[in-house]
Amino acid sequence: MSGYRDRSGFDPNAGGDYGPPLRPFNWVQWTGVASLFVGAAIMLAYIGGSIGLYRRLLDSPTPGTAFVLIAIPLISSRRERGTLSAETKHRRTIILAVALAVCVAVAAFVIYFKGA
Repeated sequence: MSGYRDRSGFDPNAGGDYGPPLRPFNWVQWTGVASLFVGAAIMLAYIGGSIGLYRRLLDSPTPGTAFVLIAIPLISSRRERGTLSAETKHRRTIILAVALAVCVAVAAFVIYFKGA
C-alpha cells in the first residue's frame, strides 16, 4: 500500500480552496431574506391574479422585482471580501468601461431617434 497515492492520483482530502467560512446571518442578512420573501409573495400574487386564480390585486410585478433586487446585496453582504489580483482588477475596469460606453451609446441612439 505504500505510495498508492502516487500511482492512482486519488486523494480523498483534495478539494478546492473555498475561502474562509461564512459568518452567521446578522440583522442585515435577515432583512434581505424578509425582502426576498415579500418580493416573491408580491410576484406570486401578480401571477395568480393574471392567470385567474383570484381577483387581480396588482397591475404590474415591478414592486416584487424591486424587493428581490434589494434583497440580493443584503444577503450577499455576509461573504468576506476576497483579494483580487492586479490582472483581475484590470479586467474588471475594462469591462466596466465598456459597459458604461455601451450605455452611453444606447442612450444617445434612443435620444437621437426619439427626437427628444
